[in-house]
Amino acid sequence: MEVFGINGSEFLVILTVAVIVLGPDAITSAMRGLRNFIDSAKAFSAKLREETSEDLRATGLSDVDLSAFDLSELDPRQMIREAVQEEIAAWARETGATPPKRRPTTTKAADPSNPK
Repeated sequence: MEVFGINGSEFLVILTVAVIVLGPDAITSAMRGLRNFIDSAKAFSAKLREETSEDLRATGLSDVDLSAFDLSELDPRQMIREAVQEEIAAWARETGATPPKRRPTTTKAADPSNPK
């Protein structure tokens, strides 16, 4: 399991270095400070979630089903690609030039690990 890109063995190394650098007395203070920070972050998150729920109920949007909303259709790369192709086609119509062949477009985001 990884948290913030740190696995268990890396966490143990960081903890060991912290104990050596800070010492046993300071590490307990640091852990208390970390716990207080996490508690305050949780309280802030809960308050924000509660206020958002209240606002949604007040506007009548709390029962809106957002599961049908598909964010994959809002890929900015695809939107830009389509806008550029439309501009090229409009320019070609105005000048009488032959527009370049359109590459097939996909609705899925491109895989960055697979260069074309």
